[in-house]
Amino acid sequence: MHYISKLLFILLCSQAIFANEVVTLSTGEWAPYTSEKDPKGRIAQIIVTEAFHLENIDVQYNYYNWKKVLKVASELQVEATMPWYETPKRKEKFLYSKQAIIRSRIVFFHLKSLDFKWNNFEDLKSYTIGATVGYKSTKLFESKNLNTFLTQTEQENYTQMANTRVDITASSVLVGYDIINKTFPKERVSLFTHNEKNIFPETGAHLLISKKHPRGKELMKKFDDGLKKLIKSGRYGQIIKNFMTNR
Repeated sequence: MHYISKLLFILLCSQAIFANEVVTLSTGEWAPYTSEKDPKGRIAQIIVTEAFHLENIDVQYNYYNWKKVLKVASELQVEATMPWYETPKRKEKFLYSKQAIIRSRIVFFHLKSLDFKWNNFEDLKSYTIGATVGYKSTKLFESKNLNTFLTQTEQENYTQMANTRVDITASSVLVGYDIINKTFPKERVSLFTHNEKNIFPETGAHLLISKKHPRGKELMKKFDDGLKKLIKSGRYGQIIKNFMTNR
């Protein structure tokens, strides 16, 4: 019995020694990138978790309203926070990951049955555009005197498109497919597609760590190394592909 107890003690100590480090991240509700409520709305979390895991670090997520997400990271209540776009004000206080976790491309979605191509805004004048009130893209379309059908939510644009009341609508690629997969039955999901031409320049959302964090540079280097490995292995691209095709 003494031998068995000793062996168990050694095994438990070994597990403790070789257990992964755990870091806590703050984030909020922003499906399909991050979500506490929707297990299928966590594409940015999957990428961050797997990147850290390649560096033997496990990730725990704490969810807050977005006003508090950055605050708790600044106050070192968590190790890091994500996903955030670059701004001069944030860069004063936070370290940014070298590469973006997710890159956001705003494009036009349409039904596959529509032969849609465009090179400039003049090409869009023959189409009715589903446009959400208050959105940056809506203001752009109105400034170009394009034919817009105004809605209160992005989801409405896709419903109107399915009913052929509008021809095209603007969304980020991942958000567009998230809406399509949540709104329509599987047999109708395949009716939609998107045009590859960007409406706005591509932007990226990053992992942030407070410059006050005593191990901030060390943790960020590990994340950067892990994300680089994830991309090089092809797994990063597979995560994106799986999200868009297997929802």
